[in-house]
Amino acid sequence: MGVQMTYSVSSTADHESELASIARMLTHIRDSARAMDAQALEYCVDLALQAVSSEIRNRRDTVTGVDLDFSPRVLQ
Repeated sequence: MGVQMTYSVSSTADHESELASIARMLTHIRDSARAMDAQALEYCVDLALQAVSSEIRNRRDTVTGVDLDFSPRVLQ
């Protein structure tokens, strides 16, 4: 059983790492869209960031080094 427990923890750590990577990638895409003034793209990526943030919060994980300001921007 100890092996299963260790495997479970490792699997959880892998999921945490994957979610953090996705959040970083989406943050970069959002910032690039903002720099290009691609408002529709920025809005959609903001929605994706909200979903990842919600998943992270549901798992009660702490992500450091990621911009967690996920408020959607109003399209003009």
